[in-house]
Amino acid sequence: MLDIIKKLLIEILENIDSGNTNITEEEEVKTIKVLKELLRKDAPMSKYQAYTYLNISRATFDNLVRENKLPKGKKVAGFKELMWFEKDLMMFLKNNK
Repeated sequence: MLDIIKKLLIEILENIDSGNTNITEEEEVKTIKVLKELLRKDAPMSKYQAYTYLNISRATFDNLVRENKLPKGKKVAGFKELMWFEKDLMMFLKNNK
């Protein structure tokens, strides 16, 4: 599967270098968004982003943290509020299927 992704990315780069791209600006924005999401898996998330990511309410999120079913947020330099990480939230989802 990774070989397919690699080939497609190389094809995109070759098209960009040769000036043969025919994608719209909207498609460019979507592509950038997807690539950023893939590269920033360990980017810190605010509480709002975390419970939205899990598709649950803030109250449910708070209850799960209080019951130690979800990890507590971590202090991250440069942020006043606690932050969560996608890898931790993914573990919660994986364990609660």
